[in-house]
Amino acid sequence: MFKGVDHVVIAVKDLDAAVGRYETIYGTAASERNEVPAAGMKMAFFRFGDSYIELVSNLGDQGPIAKRLADLGEGVHLVAMKVDDLDKTLAELRDKGIRLVGDPGPGNPVKGQVFIHPSVTGGVLTQLVQR
Repeated sequence: MFKGVDHVVIAVKDLDAAVGRYETIYGTAASERNEVPAAGMKMAFFRFGDSYIELVSNLGDQGPIAKRLADLGEGVHLVAMKVDDLDKTLAELRDKGIRLVGDPGPGNPVKGQVFIHPSVTGGVLTQLVQR
């Protein structure tokens, strides 16, 4: 089922300023930066072995990161957990009555991302990742 943390996503208002702060903290440069205009976001990554920290910021005033920053301000946006078998993990979580976001339902292939709803985890959006 769960195998550890895959990555943590932190929402920031100013990506350039945040990258500078994190480069100072971690003592290393961001390993990559990119933008996803369709999602209205830009990001920078700090990789550590097989896990990473992802800083995200909005490109405009629309999209999930813009909404998150407006509603909650900067901070942890989500924690992504590694799973060894996504279908089996989803079945086990369904059996436990855990509320999921993006769950295609039993017998249907996962086509996107699947999350444990923050209402179940005390406000932490939790992504399930099988690599």
